[in-house]
Amino acid sequence: MPNTDMQLIPYLHFAGNCEAALNAYRQVFNGEIEQLNRYDSAPMPVPEDHKQQVLHAQFRFGNNRFMACDVFPGQEPGEGNNVTLSIGLTDEAAAKKVFGQLAEGGQVTMPLEKQFWGALFGQLTDRFGVRWMVNCTQE
Repeated sequence: MPNTDMQLIPYLHFAGNCEAALNAYRQVFNGEIEQLNRYDSAPMPVPEDHKQQVLHAQFRFGNNRFMACDVFPGQEPGEGNNVTLSIGLTDEAAAKKVFGQLAEGGQVTMPLEKQFWGALFGQLTDRFGVRWMVNCTQE
């Protein structure tokens, strides 16, 4: 039986030009930037020149959706690491199971933990080299 409580969402990573890309995609796809948060809104130290860059954005066009951000200071998106697949869930047990199974033989880059935006969230690269985010909203 398919699990309808899960969504697969591409997550695009940019090197400081995320907002420009979103505005271009808005024109190309006749889409909408549904959410845009900047680094200065996060409870973490951020260099002054990075505070107005995009920490997290959600973009929708038609029945499609993706998320995007400017990478953290000191990181550089490049071929092979500029797209991550994000799994959105609402069941904590399912999120832990999915995260654990994806992590088997892979590398956890951020453990699955409660985050400042209220969700259970973690990041990893699986044993096949695919980058994943698992985000479980707490309802």
